[in-house]
Amino acid sequence: MKKIFIILSAAILALTASCSYFLEKPDTTGTVDQAAIFTTAKNAKASLMSCYRDVLRHGWPGGIGIGHCTLGAISGEVGRGYNWHGSYNIVQQGLSVTGIDGSDAGADNYGNNWAFIRECYIVYENIDNVADLSPEDKGKIKGEALALIAYRYMGMFYRYGGVPKVTKAFESSDDLSAGRMTIEEMVEFISGLCDDAYKLLPEKWDAANTGRMTKGAVLAIKARTLQFAARPLFNSATPYLDNGENNALISWGNADKERWKAAIDANEAVLDWAAANGVALVNTGGAAVGMPNPNAFDDYATATSVPSNSEIILAYKFDDTGGWDALVNFMNCSRYQGNNRYDTDCSGVLTNHLENYWAADGTEMSWPKVGDAAPRNGSDWIANVAKIEPRALADIKFGGHDSMNNPGDYYWQNAGWNRGGYAADKGKGNVFPKAIDSDKGCGERTKFFYKAGSRTWFEPPLFRLAETYLYLAEAYNEYGNTDKALENLNKVHNRAGLPKITETDQAKLRAIIQRECAVEFFQEGGHRYYDAKHWKLDNIDNGICGGPMRMLQFNIKDDDAATWPYAAAWIDTYWDAVAYNAFWSDAMFLEPFPQSEVNKGTITQNPGY
Repeated sequence: MKKIFIILSAAILALTASCSYFLEKPDTTGTVDQAAIFTTAKNAKASLMSCYRDVLRHGWPGGIGIGHCTLGAISGEVGRGYNWHGSYNIVQQGLSVTGIDGSDAGADNYGNNWAFIRECYIVYENIDNVADLSPEDKGKIKGEALALIAYRYMGMFYRYGGVPKVTKAFESSDDLSAGRMTIEEMVEFISGLCDDAYKLLPEKWDAANTGRMTKGAVLAIKARTLQFAARPLFNSATPYLDNGENNALISWGNADKERWKAAIDANEAVLDWAAANGVALVNTGGAAVGMPNPNAFDDYATATSVPSNSEIILAYKFDDTGGWDALVNFMNCSRYQGNNRYDTDCSGVLTNHLENYWAADGTEMSWPKVGDAAPRNGSDWIANVAKIEPRALADIKFGGHDSMNNPGDYYWQNAGWNRGGYAADKGKGNVFPKAIDSDKGCGERTKFFYKAGSRTWFEPPLFRLAETYLYLAEAYNEYGNTDKALENLNKVHNRAGLPKITETDQAKLRAIIQRECAVEFFQEGGHRYYDAKHWKLDNIDNGICGGPMRMLQFNIKDDDAATWPYAAAWIDTYWDAVAYNAFWSDAMFLEPFPQSEVNKGTITQNPGY
């Protein structure tokens, strides 16, 4: 499949990445002539592709402030990593205003946001100078630039609350002092960017340009913005921490149910666009409405892994396979990734996340608990893996088992994995319940690599239609329309091969929808990290972003035939144990601004830092 991203010249990179922080003066001392870049369509499009590459990686490895991890390492999905990982330090100490492991603060890189937004404005402001582009193509590129700016602002909205408003590519002569927008102003600004981009963008692109912004993509950006605007963290009379006269930067100042109606309308608009443009939930099972999909494993794995599948609204289509900070180093755990997979070694799947999955028949799974009187027999482990729902089998290579995503491929099998998914030792059972393995958890992550074989790159899904359905389920439930909430929830739940949910109690249904999101969006661009915070979950400090993080432990039979890597049949006993405790404070509901920016006296720090 043809990719939309191309290798850029050093000149274009120098031009578009000349400003590293918003409140710093742009570097105008270089030798690159901006006018020269925007004389040909080829160079102008290359500059646009640079914007795509930089803007859309937000939330994924290499696009977050902290290196060597995923955001799942600080939201109860996977282990914290090595002690030199940024995620490890956040788990131990919390978010920092001075930066950890490459960030300038928190888990984001605040300065990069402004550098990348400036890239987009440079394209927007100069594309009319290109002689060999039609007016229609110039309009589309302007729409793309505005959509990319909206995407970054959307991400900053749920990371920081209000941030400064930028409407142009600043020059050295401009006044760069700008305070933060309020929550209300942020929503209006992002919505306005989306509305302006929508007028200029096509409904869809031809196959050669798959991955570029469409009307559907900007509708999805607007819908996610309004969804977060309606959630309890912002949609409240009082903020999560008092910020004095600056409360409007982090809270609406009132709780308004109608914000959920705005989210409903925005998400329904995404569905309308999808229906008109061939975008649909991947569900090939042919089961009747409300019935479990018999092709659940293949369909979910396709939706999350196969490039340009019918469920994708927007993906990050940059085939990143090289370099120390390559995205795949932190996501591909297979032998194909070779020595570069060291960053996945201590990021096994936590029991905290494992417990979110249902059994394939829709009932609850039974897992060991910390404090059990005795470990469970290894046969119970084998039986549990056999009966867990299909999404778990697509997401995880369970300890002692082959990956289900690439059957028959030695480098995805347990034998060729070079580890069993855990670091168990023979005879370890005599130290139950305190033995802690080397952070392999219940297994390694395999999501995004269905039928990938030797292909190490993948295309991170940024918006899938499953999000739209689950957002509608959430919004309808909060608005008081249980029937519509269940209708949308079961679109995703049934596709996963599970029987329909019938719960009508609002609080109980809310918890089910939140659990569905935790499973469906495992490891997807920080979904869990931001969802948990904006839902203000009661247990966020007790096993999600803070509190005890648990990993299953395995004891191997004392049998000379049992050789490493251990097959599941050699597991004698297994149990759950607290591997470490994660730090949490209420300040962490939002990210901190870099102290260096606050010291400039133009923005107000978020409370608690």
